[in-house]
Amino acid sequence: MTRTTTLRILVATALFSPTALAQELMVVDATNDRIVLVSAVDGTVTNSNFIALSGSSGSAPGLPIQALCNGAGEIWVTDQTADTVFRWSEDGTTFLGQWGTGRDNIRGIHIDFGRVWLANFGTGGAGYGLAVKEYSLATSFIASHSLPGSPFGIISHNGELLVSDSTNDDLVRMDPATGAVIGILHDSDGVTGIDFPGQLSKTQAGNILAASLVTPVGAFEYDPNGVQLAYFDGTGVLSTPQGVHELLNGNILVGAGNGLWLYDRVLATWSAVIPSIDANYITPYLVGATTPTAFCTAGTSSNGCVPSISATAQPSASLATSCVIQVAGVEGQRSGLVFYGVDNSGFSPLPWGSGNTSFLCVKPPTQRMPSQSSGGTPGQCDGSFAQDWNAFQTAFPGSLGTPFAVGDKAYAQLWYRDPAAPKTTNLSDGLELTLAP
Repeated sequence: MTRTTTLRILVATALFSPTALAQELMVVDATNDRIVLVSAVDGTVTNSNFIALSGSSGSAPGLPIQALCNGAGEIWVTDQTADTVFRWSEDGTTFLGQWGTGRDNIRGIHIDFGRVWLANFGTGGAGYGLAVKEYSLATSFIASHSLPGSPFGIISHNGELLVSDSTNDDLVRMDPATGAVIGILHDSDGVTGIDFPGQLSKTQAGNILAASLVTPVGAFEYDPNGVQLAYFDGTGVLSTPQGVHELLNGNILVGAGNGLWLYDRVLATWSAVIPSIDANYITPYLVGATTPTAFCTAGTSSNGCVPSISATAQPSASLATSCVIQVAGVEGQRSGLVFYGVDNSGFSPLPWGSGNTSFLCVKPPTQRMPSQSSGGTPGQCDGSFAQDWNAFQTAFPGSLGTPFAVGDKAYAQLWYRDPAAPKTTNLSDGLELTLAP
């Protein structure tokens, strides 16, 4: 489908990463066909009618499930009974249409790994039944991937997709490269454990939250390996919980069929934020998402190469989304490594050495990441480096700055061998990273 935002979407190679620090959350109110904004800090309502979904043209709202900022100036809203994804401007004022065909009874939506992922249940309209449907960032259909049960929520986890299966009460692992089911992260008995899991989300500590619609109602928390850590019992309070999200103060918001509820972790109590509505999924409202920012000055190598550092997205404190630090324009066949620091306050770049054009852009102490080769051609500027942030943090959990929290900073730079240069080494420019949820 051609539209004015297509080029903006195509430019973003790892488009959805919560790259701006969300201070508000979007809550889908299916009773009143609206999107409500609440504080990401404490859950208080900040805008009770951010988007009036009934004001759209085309297909009327039926049962809206999830609102998602696509990172390219739009908000997408999935609708379970209208079988469509509605498009709204980022500020919530303008209806932009809808996208896609061949879906039936859709639920959660997710953007990562350069793709859009959509949970589908029905077979009407070439809906493909129990499946996660894969689209390009420009919303062109790519493939439908069969699931063992009914999918509801989708998130990223450890370089994979994690999907809630309400039929088998499982958290299912999917390979984003192939769409294949590669295992079960958590297999519930549906009796003492979660029954009919809905939305999935990540805590600031990197754990997994899942809403439980059927007895035992409430929300469950799992560690990154799928081991149950906690059950937040909503018996007698919640009716059909389906949305869940941790606030920055550590408490938990749950969207249920009888309202939006707040769980106080310390007091172990529930309180109604908005009573008597059908509240569905809860997601960050990310406006004007920032990107990693280059700073400082790269040195010029002995063969005239000037490296430039960048990243595909901001890193995630919960490792929920992919972040790869990249350095291009490096001399070919040079060994080197990316290093980073966590506090550049009051630091001025320091000359790397007498006669050397590089500057140390990152304030010590610093953390070295694994050594690599630039590849490419000797004497040419076609070498490059790529360092997967999530893979490093997973492999080295005690590295500098861990555990990272939302809003923390990291400052990265490349060091590489250059035997003919003063000090026999050179440095790239620096890169400022801000930890997202």
